[in-house]
Amino acid sequence: MTDPLFDLASRLAATLPEGVTRTTLPRVELLKITSPGELTPEVHKPMVSLIIQGQKRLLIGAEVLHYQGGDTYVAAVDLPMRVEILGCTRARPYLAVKLSPDPALIADLAGRSDTKADPSAGRAFAVHAADAELRDAYRRLLQLRDRPEEIAVLGPLIQREILFRLLRGPQDPILRRIAGGIGHGTGIGPAISLIRAGYAGQIRVSDLARASGMSVATLHRRFKAETGMSPLQYRTLIRLYEARGRLITSPGNVAGVAFGLGYESASQFSREYARAFGAPPLRDARRIRAGLVSERAESPI
Repeated sequence: MTDPLFDLASRLAATLPEGVTRTTLPRVELLKITSPGELTPEVHKPMVSLIIQGQKRLLIGAEVLHYQGGDTYVAAVDLPMRVEILGCTRARPYLAVKLSPDPALIADLAGRSDTKADPSAGRAFAVHAADAELRDAYRRLLQLRDRPEEIAVLGPLIQREILFRLLRGPQDPILRRIAGGIGHGTGIGPAISLIRAGYAGQIRVSDLARASGMSVATLHRRFKAETGMSPLQYRTLIRLYEARGRLITSPGNVAGVAFGLGYESASQFSREYARAFGAPPLRDARRIRAGLVSERAESPI
């Protein structure tokens, strides 16, 4: 017996354009990719997503996550990541759906839950297999694309059901970080906000710890536990991802990009860049512009 959600894949494959589709459903996007390859690395905001068809690999810091049809991914903090789409074709494209979670709605649902998960424990992101009830909720949500007159009433109810079912599963602690501003205004959230705002300038870990209301040692421990990297490693990736984006449009200006992002020398920048992306800036920029690194979408859906 086939899964009704996966039966929907053939219709989505035939009707969706390549890349990201922003639907009429609030907070919902779809992604279709027809050829394998790496998407442009960038920093991604908190999200909930499900692969409908295909598979992908996520690289977050030093951690590699494999993610395939029927799996759901949840992230509670802004994360610099690399995304590689695997094994798709025009006949069988990669298909996925993403929800941008509403913190107030998650807080309301979490407050009604009888689970006692600690939202500050462990990684702030994870991949798990979606159960039959969760897959069915996604199927009903996507069917609303063909019933626009029902979206205003049923769309919010089904999104609420999706979050409710996630809160009853292994991704509950991650969703709870999003609720009530967790992941942004509390915990390591203030440190992440400071890094995102000032990555090109001087950043002291003591300032990040003070903003987060923690000791330096506690911030290091919490930051590594939740993101898989230290605050300064996180800052380095933020700078390098920004650099890679700039080099797409200005591939010959390596020194200018390096100094514009706060590096004291172009050689230091080139070394860090090569460690992160496997090639020095000029060579990597040529590869990007030749199309070997995909610019088809800017989403880890």
